[in-house]
Amino acid sequence: MFKKKIKIPEKKYPDPIDIRSIDAVRLNDPHLSDEILETHITKLNMMYPMDYPYAFVNIFFDPEEKSLLYRVLEPGLVIREEMILGEIVSVLEDTLAIDFSMYDESKLKTFVRNEIEKIIKKYKVKINPSSKERIIYYILRDFVGYGKINPITKDPNIEDISCDGPGIPIYVYHRFYGSMRTNVIFKTHEELDSFIIKMAQRCGRHLSVAEPLLDGALPNGSRVQLTLGKEVTMRGSTFTIRKFREDPFTPVDLFKFGTFSIEMLAYVWYIMEHESSILIAGGTASGKTTTLNALSLFIKPELKIITIEDTPELNLPHENWIPSVTRTGFGPMIGEKKLGEIDMFELLKSALRQRPEYIIVGEVRGEEAYTLFQAVATGHAAMGTIHADSPQGVIHRLESDPINVPRILIKNIDCILLEQRAKVKGKLVRRISQIVEIIDLDPTTNEVITNTLYEWNPFKDTFEFTGRSYLLEKMSEKIGVSLDDIKKEIKNREKVLRWMIDNNIRFYEDVADVIASYYKDPQSVLEKIGGS
Repeated sequence: MFKKKIKIPEKKYPDPIDIRSIDAVRLNDPHLSDEILETHITKLNMMYPMDYPYAFVNIFFDPEEKSLLYRVLEPGLVIREEMILGEIVSVLEDTLAIDFSMYDESKLKTFVRNEIEKIIKKYKVKINPSSKERIIYYILRDFVGYGKINPITKDPNIEDISCDGPGIPIYVYHRFYGSMRTNVIFKTHEELDSFIIKMAQRCGRHLSVAEPLLDGALPNGSRVQLTLGKEVTMRGSTFTIRKFREDPFTPVDLFKFGTFSIEMLAYVWYIMEHESSILIAGGTASGKTTTLNALSLFIKPELKIITIEDTPELNLPHENWIPSVTRTGFGPMIGEKKLGEIDMFELLKSALRQRPEYIIVGEVRGEEAYTLFQAVATGHAAMGTIHADSPQGVIHRLESDPINVPRILIKNIDCILLEQRAKVKGKLVRRISQIVEIIDLDPTTNEVITNTLYEWNPFKDTFEFTGRSYLLEKMSEKIGVSLDDIKKEIKNREKVLRWMIDNNIRFYEDVADVIASYYKDPQSVLEKIGGS
């Protein structure tokens, strides 16, 4: 606690280097430019601000380690500033009483800044404006932000942040440069344990030695997995954060990334209008959830949608949308579940009573899948992701424990999108490797009959069309529209997508508006883009 005045040593210390003097590259666009991407990896040395003018990120090639490193740069503090910082933090910890979950980041920052100003005024702390701002930066970083990893959480190109224990550098996964070691380290068990408990509180959850594992969602929407102490991880506490964008990717982004071709997107748009059921399959970090969220923009705006997830990752612009999330239990075990636990199976049963027109399941992996496939068989449209690397892998996964869906129900899925992460010309990319239509069951062999409609050629990095869609042929008979007219309609949607791409209409609400306008009056939209 402050005395009447803070005693400062007579010795003067040099001012720290002002981070603002660094010639930084401002990256307002979250996507790195082609020029940067084409820079030879061994010459890479780029810097950009994360919390201007105090926090910067530097990505550079270390010739000794022969790898890319990710460095967080923050302003230094002289001893006098460190003392003042420690005293203000001590007072705040004793006096600050606020429920952080009740306010957004902007209001919290304003509140904490005002409290700091009151403390400085009350205890007559003599401090120059630049020193005060540096001290306030660190306090806001630790109280409102995510501590020493806060600059990393703000980097829109970072997908995963991983800590394997105290004394071990934090690793990040960069959208374009892959896995990189950082200069950020939690030095002691105590420091890391304190951070882990703080993260659990931010999730609104409890973590203890008795229950050392936690899966949750942070206020910024990121998914986090925490372990406390050495109970289940021998090196000590760990965390993994999977970041999700506040501005979700759209079909326009998926084309720009090369994940889809325009023809593939227009095809998916058309079959989704007619409430086809789609599974997006792929390995870990292949981009399944990102693709699921982007494609959900193709759902008609007036349809009732219910999403079912373990942690909230999907972000839809639709008004008629019920986002539902599982809840962990508390207290004693009752059967195989804890008291008060609500799992995906219960959420799905509840969803079916609400007459949804589209059901979206974040990840199909348990007993809820049987109920989902029954719903599909009775006319509900569904979307979801599943861990599998081939059409046969999807079928085997669905048939095996713990999902156990019979083939007679599997055939009701209309389409499987296989997504994979690969390297093309040294760059990490995500591609839809196949679009596979589910045709029927072979009455003789009981095998699922499939048709590969599009296939990715990794050597040319192009998508190849097989020339025939059995799903569109079936749809033609069902809705009474000729196949030629369907193909013409898909071509029109290609024009709409191309127009959005050419005009850089990529914000998800803007894309949703264009799609909604097309559903209401396609001719006027086509006339508009035709004259552009």
